[in-house]
Order: sequence, then structure tokens, then C-alpha cells
Amino acid sequence: MYLLIDIGNTRIKWQYRDEKNVISSNSVLVENFMDIDLTEIKSLKKVIVSNVNHSVVLDKVKENLSHFDSLIIEVTSDSNEYLINDYTDQSTLGVDRWLTAMGAWKIYGEDSIVINAGTAITIDLIQIDQERNAHFSGGMILPGIAISLGILNNSTNLIDTEIGQSQYPSLNTKDAVTTGILTSIQGAVNLVCKKLPSDLPILLTGGDADLIYDQSEEDWKSRIKIESNLIFEGLMTYL
Repeated sequence: MYLLIDIGNTRIKWQYRDEKNVISSNSVLVENFMDIDLTEIKSLKKVIVSNVNHSVVLDKVKENLSHFDSLIIEVTSDSNEYLINDYTDQSTLGVDRWLTAMGAWKIYGEDSIVINAGTAITIDLIQIDQERNAHFSGGMILPGIAISLGILNNSTNLIDTEIGQSQYPSLNTKDAVTTGILTSIQGAVNLVCKKLPSDLPILLTGGDADLIYDQSEEDWKSRIKIESNLIFEGLMTYL
């Protein structure tokens, strides 16, 4: 049996599984990392961990697993037999972006745009070279929906709102803020789409994937495939 753990900026998520099936899964907010409960797990062969948060969070997870005599692998963003990392300094690429790309390549095995809509929004590119080698070709990072909303709420005296409807023009502040945030995300995706072949699939994952999909423009909405577990698919490649 295997335990896959994704320690993100906002949540810690995990899957307890064998090579084919998920036995159980759960998550907690990162701020509640001291409350992680893995007592339901009875046997472990290997633990695969992705961590983009503080080391103290990972240390607590390891403490909860200390009674198992199992190998713990902390994934890095180094190139491997599946995917070549084209980053100028591979160690600076967030492992969550890397694993999302790994999961996308594992499932689809083709050139694609990969959007991870989490705390930050990343829009990355997977490309196959003439020798049929797959490359993580980099991308862009923008503030996620919650971060953008928080910045406006905390930096302006007259804005203190939550996510509303996206519609232009908007006749209330909540909708105006929502429209601005989602339109900026759409603009970034549209820019990427215009630079790349129009038949490239768009793989969308992350906590805000459904919200972004609902607000996306029709000319690239039809190309979107929502995949909720790309990071876990990426972690599976390290078994």
C-alpha cells in the first residue's frame, strides 16, 4: 500500500491507495497541520510527498508516520525518464507545478497547456521535441482568486467583499471585483492560446478549476479537460 501526500500552500491532501485504486483520501487546511490524523492507515510500503510549504509541516507528517518502517520519498523537480525540466534552475520550480505537468503527461502523452488553479494560478506548457522527448517548457504564474481578492480587500479602504458574479459592466462592487479577477485570468489564458497552436488541449486542475471553467470564453472552453487529480497522478509516477 502507498500513501501520496500533497502539502500545498492552503491544504494538505492525501490518498491511501494501491497501484490501481484509491482506498481512502482526505485533506486539512495547512493551518491545522497539527491535527493530521493518519491512524486509519494500517500498512505502508512507500510514502511519496510533495511539499511547497514550511519544513515544519512536513516534519509533523513524518512524525505521524514514524511507526511505519516505510520509505519516504520527497519529490523534487529534477528531470527524469518521463519528462525533461527546461527550467534554467530546476530547483526553483515549484514541485506542485512539476507534478501537475507529470500527471498531465502520464494521462495524455501529448503537447498541452496545463492550468493549475490553486492558491496561485499557473499556466504551463508541455511540448514534445523532434526526438519524441517530453519537456516541461515553463509558463507563467499569477495570483489566484483568493489572493487577488485578499489584496483588494486589504489594500483599499472601500473594498471589503467576496466573490460574486462575473459580468461587465457590473453595478455593484462585489461583481465588479469578481469580473476584474476572472477577466484577468481569462486574458492570461487567451494570450497563451493565441501564441500556441489552436488544437492544443487545455488541462485544468486545482481548487478553483470549476469556477474558471464556468467563466471561460467559448473559443477555448471547448478545449478544456478538467482533471481533479493531476498532482496525485504525478506522484504515482514515483512509485
